[in-house]
Amino acid sequence: METTWTTKRMTEEDVAAVAALEAENFSRPWSYDAFLKILSDENYIVMIAKKEDAFLGYCVLLCTGEEADITNVCTAPKARGKGVATGMLTALMEAGKSRGVTEFFLEVRESNAPARALYTKLGFEEIGLRKNYYEEPREHAVLMKKGIL
Repeated sequence: METTWTTKRMTEEDVAAVAALEAENFSRPWSYDAFLKILSDENYIVMIAKKEDAFLGYCVLLCTGEEADITNVCTAPKARGKGVATGMLTALMEAGKSRGVTEFFLEVRESNAPARALYTKLGFEEIGLRKNYYEEPREHAVLMKKGIL
């Protein structure tokens, strides 16, 4: 896959594809209605990646003043390792910075080495551990933070 994909803000037309990818990849997925609801919540930003009509992934940011939480990141299996997550997350953080966000936080499964490596590459630092944070299967979450100078 060439890097001819694009990132953009999620619209109502994208919600079904986002919810479907979420359901395929997470044991406790957000629902279609949850994604539809956050479209009208000014505290959320959702970036998606597409190549023509192919949906490649999405990521969600919850902004609360100068801090923001990256709550969801998902890349379609066929798009993994191709820079899609890096592109989406970079666009997401730029959108957050334009709102005055200076610190980004996220949780990631302790066993998810590829995601942890990606976040480290993007400038996140591991700052703590949330014990038994995830269910199905139960697992600790590594808390990560990136500050913007």
